[in-house]
Amino acid sequence: MITQIDVNSFGSFNGLVWRTAMRDTGRNVQNFKRLNIIYGRNYSGKTTLSRIFRTLETGKLPTNYASPSFTLYGDSGNVAHTALASHSYEVRVYNRDFVSENLSFLIDQANGEIKTFAIVGELNKEIDEKIAALEAQLGKPETNTGLHHSKAVKQVESGKASLAFSTAKDDLESKLRTHANDKIKKNRTYGSANYNMESIRKDITAVQKVGFTPLNPDAWTSKIGLLKQEALADIPELQAPQLKYKKILDSCRELLISKVTPTSPIKELLDNNSLQSWVKQGVDLHKGSRESCAFCRQDLPHDIWDVLAAHFNEESEALETKLNQSIASIEIEIAATARIILPAPEDFYSIQRASYEQSLDSLKSALKIYTIDLELLKTALGERKKNLFKPVLPPEPAHNPETIPLLLQSINETIKENNKSTTTLDKAKSEAITQLRLSDVYSFIGIIEYQKGLDRVSQLKTTADTCSTELNSLKTEIAQIEKEIDDLKSKLKDERKGAERVNAILSHFFGHDGIKLEAVDNTESKAIKFEITRDGKSAYNLSEGECSLIAFCYFVAKLEETNTKGKELIVYIDDPISSLDGNHIFFVYSLIESLIARPEKNEDGSNKYRYKQLFISTHNLDFLKYLKKISIPNDKNGGNQHFIIERSGVGSNILLMPSYLKNYITEFNYLFHQIYKCRNQDLAHTEHEPFYSFGNNLRKFLEAFLFYKYPHHDDQNNSLERISKFFGNDDTAVALANRLNNELSHLESIFDRSIKPVEIPEIPKLANYVLDKIYAADPEQYNSLLKSIGEPERVG
Repeated sequence: MITQIDVNSFGSFNGLVWRTAMRDTGRNVQNFKRLNIIYGRNYSGKTTLSRIFRTLETGKLPTNYASPSFTLYGDSGNVAHTALASHSYEVRVYNRDFVSENLSFLIDQANGEIKTFAIVGELNKEIDEKIAALEAQLGKPETNTGLHHSKAVKQVESGKASLAFSTAKDDLESKLRTHANDKIKKNRTYGSANYNMESIRKDITAVQKVGFTPLNPDAWTSKIGLLKQEALADIPELQAPQLKYKKILDSCRELLISKVTPTSPIKELLDNNSLQSWVKQGVDLHKGSRESCAFCRQDLPHDIWDVLAAHFNEESEALETKLNQSIASIEIEIAATARIILPAPEDFYSIQRASYEQSLDSLKSALKIYTIDLELLKTALGERKKNLFKPVLPPEPAHNPETIPLLLQSINETIKENNKSTTTLDKAKSEAITQLRLSDVYSFIGIIEYQKGLDRVSQLKTTADTCSTELNSLKTEIAQIEKEIDDLKSKLKDERKGAERVNAILSHFFGHDGIKLEAVDNTESKAIKFEITRDGKSAYNLSEGECSLIAFCYFVAKLEETNTKGKELIVYIDDPISSLDGNHIFFVYSLIESLIARPEKNEDGSNKYRYKQLFISTHNLDFLKYLKKISIPNDKNGGNQHFIIERSGVGSNILLMPSYLKNYITEFNYLFHQIYKCRNQDLAHTEHEPFYSFGNNLRKFLEAFLFYKYPHHDDQNNSLERISKFFGNDDTAVALANRLNNELSHLESIFDRSIKPVEIPEIPKLANYVLDKIYAADPEQYNSLLKSIGEPERVG
């Protein structure tokens, strides 16, 4: 039996995890049982679920399903969507796909057909003789004859070859597993807690690639050291100084080479720079304040100031002032250069430290040359200041003005890389771990001579595969002969019996003698074809109800075909009462009960079920009511379970059927539950469907509730009479109820409502108002309704 199903993606089902969704009030996981009744409204996902089961029958996925993914769990093994052809479940599904595949005539009467099926008919002696000859060719293992004996011998040989291969393979894998677990997984330096066989195989593939080089001892030690490296603080980038040498030089060049001529030069001073400088200092010390020389105490000549003023004129005074200013600007530039703060090498990671130290040395050297050039320029200005009347050649700079910015840029790049290393330290450690582990694996496969072992396993596999191929060839030959036997046996079957069985079911359960399924000769071949007739003539333009009856009777009869009868079947019946009236719905139930669900009796009086597992889904509450009376297997015989499929938004989900739906089977309880869900606006975030259907649900509930409460209509022209009585002539409530009833349950006259969002805030207001009115009018009835949907009684 199928016990559970997980659906990752299939049609309207997405992310269905059975053990999460299928828990009862005690949080116990509930499984599919022998009998499973499933209820769901139209478009909820019932047919989609049946299609998942039908993949077990057809062995293939249906078309037009994007990335289907599911797994069914059962007592004969689990079946995933990727292994549909290799399970042992015998499944028969009735749904619209079954009808399309087997009774396409009901869908397309111009081009469709009805596939034939056979029930055992009369024997044919000639065919029996052919069957006997083929069975003799097959032989029997116990008599050491025929193909079966050859297959038995080859099975022994294949088993030995397979054992030798698996032993060698297991031995090699054992070595890998031991090393992966004991030497790598448990190594806290470069091992991983998740390291396993798949991991070491990937690593072996990596180290065998051309170009792989294992770590040498020094590199190994370096990588181990890297794993111990702690993260360092980020280093701020250096701001490039605005070097002013060129600007200063340009302003100083004119001062150094410009010519200044005294008005009345004093020859002794012009010839002696030291004397001139001494006199200039003396002028600054004596002028305007002394009549005698501060050095020799002698009176100064009366015209001394005029003479000196004619020598040291205004032009030379201006030059000296500018020289002093330039000297000051050079001293500021020298001081600014000295203030450049550079990070310490130990602030860098080892991988960037060498690069930084090299750039740092170059930068210090460049700054030193730059400072020397400034000092030389300052010296030249001092020389000119000593002799204002003698030009001085500007010094040639030794530094390259582009060197310092480029070195600072290089250092900043190193700083960026260093700071980036903080964020990539984990990645570097991860790479180091990988390199250490791969080097370990490289050494390991050399020690165990992995490649030689792999070659031996490959040779043994080739031998085992050859034996297996020969064995499969024998099996294929045997299968072909067995198929030929089956084909011959099928000719012993009478397809007319299949049509007669369908007609018998139609007549017995539905009283349809006019419409029949006839087996007629196909004029285009020697085969038989099925044809629907009415009163002996080919029938067309069948009603939907007639199509539904014929299709379901065909399915039930097909359960007795030769390839199906006697097998332990999982039968899935999806909504068999489509387009049928009340009487026919009952007859469909009777058909299922009589020919499928009702158990036969064993000789000891115990029940013998005609199915291994039965699923019945429906959207019809009347049919669900009948199914309540179906033969129910007790827990000893596999038990039964009831489910409901609901669709919220675009997704479907399978849940345990609520007790009110399982026990009462009335739409009245269901509608009450849907309105009750809408009392809280927050529920719209997780379960939107009750809010979307609120208008229809409220209208139908009030129609039923108010009809029984007010069976007499006083004013036939007042459609709101019962609602007005219920709301106690509350005009606001009546208007709101009438608006929601009409706008949320009808679109034909207000189509634009269909493209507007549902006005959620008004719904809980009306839902609570209706619930409160019911409680106020009859608390006992209200609490009984609450009990029927599994909710606690209301007090006050």
